[in-house]
Amino acid sequence: MSEATAIDNVVSFASKGDAAATKSAIGDALQQKVMVALEDRKKAIASTFLHQNETAEVEEPTAEASTTETTETQ
Repeated sequence: MSEATAIDNVVSFASKGDAAATKSAIGDALQQKVMVALEDRKKAIASTFLHQNETAEVEEPTAEASTTETTETQ
């Protein structure tokens, strides 16, 4: 069911005065929006998770770390 159809159902049930069907249609519309948002979030997380290993950089020692090591060894 598309978002437009869900909203149309809410409006049509509300205009008919059917409170129970309106409440159900609102719940269905909200559930659909949540599911779409979750699916989009899953795709975004999967995309960053799969590409994280490819773009990970190896940390190189900084100048401070090498200076500390040389003064400690002297």
